[in-house]
Amino acid sequence: MQLLGPCGDNIMSVARRLGLAFLGVLVGTIIGGVAGLLAGLGYTTLASTSSFEGYSGYVVVLSILAGILIGMASGTLLGLRRGAA
Repeated sequence: MQLLGPCGDNIMSVARRLGLAFLGVLVGTIIGGVAGLLAGLGYTTLASTSSFEGYSGYVVVLSILAGILIGMASGTLLGLRRGAA
């Protein structure tokens, strides 16, 4: 006997999709944060950004946050697509 969700889907299929989406969020966040860190450090080095009052740190933190947001969104979408297959 299969348990059906509100949309008529198999509950295990829905749980699998949600689990892979959550895993995608975690992995995407980590990869996006590291990529943002490397991009921020690279930018501050190449552009010779001033370190006066921590300006270069602000640039790196902004790029890390942007990387995290992009990584979360792309990881979630990738996880949902993998779960549907």
